[in-house]
Amino acid sequence: MLKYVKYVAKGGFFQRMSKKFNQNLTKAIEATSEAAGICRQAMIDANDDTCRAMYSAILKDCQKHLEMLNGEIELHKKQKKWDT
Repeated sequence: MLKYVKYVAKGGFFQRMSKKFNQNLTKAIEATSEAAGICRQAMIDANDDTCRAMYSAILKDCQKHLEMLNGEIELHKKQKKWDT
């Protein structure tokens, strides 16, 4: 327990967690970008308007999520917590 307390006191725990959170943000951006690309292609390939409407709605959600994720990254950079 004493080693853990010293480690946390030096900021090691928070630095390690910050890096893990940053990696998660990066993975989320990659996955969301891939989903958006699939939706764009699916809108082209769709054979009716209802499918296009569904993929269009999903694409809008993906774009919204990408904005949120990029905003979080910018916040981490301002707080000097961005180091993937």
